[in-house]
Amino acid sequence: MKLFQKSSGYIICLFILLLHNSCSEEKLSTHEIYEINSELILPQAKKATNKPATESSSCRTEFRLFAPDSELNDCPFTDFGDIIFSYIFDFFNDPYFDFDLVNYYLELQKKYVTHYRGDNYFGESGEYNHLADKRTRELEKFWQLERSVIVNGQHTAFLDDRDILASMIESFDRSVRNRTEAYAKADLLLEINALSSTIPESPYFAMDGFTKSNGLLVIGDGLIESIVNLGVDEKVVFTGIISHEWWHQAQFEYSEIWEDIIEFELDWEKSRFLELEADFAAAYFMTHKRGATYNWKRIEDFFEVSYNIGDCLIESTNHHGTPNQRLEAARLGYELAAEAQHKGFILEPQAVHKYFIEHYTEVL
Repeated sequence: MKLFQKSSGYIICLFILLLHNSCSEEKLSTHEIYEINSELILPQAKKATNKPATESSSCRTEFRLFAPDSELNDCPFTDFGDIIFSYIFDFFNDPYFDFDLVNYYLELQKKYVTHYRGDNYFGESGEYNHLADKRTRELEKFWQLERSVIVNGQHTAFLDDRDILASMIESFDRSVRNRTEAYAKADLLLEINALSSTIPESPYFAMDGFTKSNGLLVIGDGLIESIVNLGVDEKVVFTGIISHEWWHQAQFEYSEIWEDIIEFELDWEKSRFLELEADFAAAYFMTHKRGATYNWKRIEDFFEVSYNIGDCLIESTNHHGTPNQRLEAARLGYELAAEAQHKGFILEPQAVHKYFIEHYTEVL
């Protein structure tokens, strides 16, 4: 398969770790935050770690998920996958790459953006701020959920800001006892940042796009940038992400009523359903004349996004649907909105959910 032609098992592990960040995941990883060792504290003594994978690799994902005799015969490797691999290859070409440091930063980033409450900006320089405000108002009015949704932006720049990095360390690194120690540790890390060509500039450090049952919704700069690099309009990308994640809030709100969501025997089947329904609902909102009012040309871009971010991790507990399935889910949402165009009414979330269930087999 093309996947094995592109990388070693170790690179596959990194790729899987990124893709397994479910956009409606409720729990952070349980591994301990990396405690900086002597090699990491002394940047000049740091050694490159781009070594071949070994049998003892700590990646716990079962490679049978990539078996050629599975559903993957119909699961293509997408351009988005190539973009992610380019980040990983850049890591291995960086003499200051450290796998533990990458995990440490990813953990700090996720915890910080999960707990942060305050002013936000979207995009590297706030270029999506107006669009974020506009879409938030539209989505609130469109779905009328009985909950407050908080949208946080995630930025690689957090990891290069001394004050923010120290705040992250003080809050979430249990090896640090006070603010003074947090600043000392931040300064050591900033030295490494200055030497590295990828840490923390790589979009990999802001690839999160997830939502939680408390109303939190997170959109990372790196995720937006990576999808825009497919040649898709940046406004469509941002709108697609926030619309998809917003539907997960509807799934949380109606979880006790929508019992059919939990009828799947296998976790990966449930995950696939939830994600494909979010693609479907996002396309419905984006093309509805009382939603984002996107025309055919714009929704074609969203189809491109949906296709590219599908995954081939069949039977993974965080499987989001194959590229073809995600494309078909988005197309179904567009068709539902088109049917209602002349009437102009908005289906309530329960009606949208019922429609998707009735047509789910068409997506698979």
